[in-house]
Amino acid sequence: MAEQPCPRTPSPRHRRDPTARRRGKGAFTTAPQIPADYEAWRQGRWEEIAGANGKAKVVANAKITDPGPHTLPDIPGEWRTTEAGDLTVTAKAVDGVQVAGSLVDGTSTVPSGVSLEFPDNRVGFAGGTDGSYGLVVMDQDRVERTGLTGIDTFPYNPALVFEGQYRAAPEERRIEVPRLTSPRSTEAILAPVDLAVTIDGAEYVLAVLQDFPGQRLVIFTDETNGDSTPTIGRWLVLPLLESGSTVTVDFNKATLSHHHLNPDVFVCPLSPPGNHLPMRIEAGERALIHAATGQS
Repeated sequence: MAEQPCPRTPSPRHRRDPTARRRGKGAFTTAPQIPADYEAWRQGRWEEIAGANGKAKVVANAKITDPGPHTLPDIPGEWRTTEAGDLTVTAKAVDGVQVAGSLVDGTSTVPSGVSLEFPDNRVGFAGGTDGSYGLVVMDQDRVERTGLTGIDTFPYNPALVFEGQYRAAPEERRIEVPRLTSPRSTEAILAPVDLAVTIDGAEYVLAVLQDFPGQRLVIFTDETNGDSTPTIGRWLVLPLLESGSTVTVDFNKATLSHHHLNPDVFVCPLSPPGNHLPMRIEAGERALIHAATGQS
């Protein structure tokens, strides 16, 4: 999809810390130095949320894997897959649906990655092949309209960076995990490996999900949930490596679930059974910040 103009957005807001803390009269302790790669990650994270194709702008998404027809709430058009495995959209000219800049009046093929445009400054794209596609629609004004200005985080804590290891799981293992649908549902999600990490001398083994191709995800809960962080837990996005590989487990990069950005759209999985850490992980993201309320 051609990159859309990005509305001016503020830099990510961090929970402010003094660079030095007073300890006793006239004494100071220096705060930990924040690595440059962490600051770069924070900037990239805000771009992921509020940039040109930011997830905070998503107002509709769908998986289209059969002839349908499929419709999306408040989005014009009917979406189908053909016998040849192509994706198509059917709409009237008055609906204002455009594929690669051309107004649809009838049925049009939707090539993977091509730009889509809808009324009210909404854009989108579809990705996939051979009869299996994902469709995403974004409202370019949604970040400003909702007042989202940043993400509150704990202060950077170098003591919460560990070396972990992927461990093999049974082939094609799937774990029943609750999803944040209404009403709640469960889904058997692929969990190809476990993550073993030692914290304060104790080893913890966490199931690693692969909800989307090419991404591995640890959804975990800890003792901060419900007071300093959301009750539904947080995420660690990890690299796609073979079992036996060493992996950095940096809780400073723990993120909020996409569910907080738009609960109607992101019906994300919850933490699998056993993915609880019986301690306070005071690192990573805490809450979204909105201009009207200061925090969500």
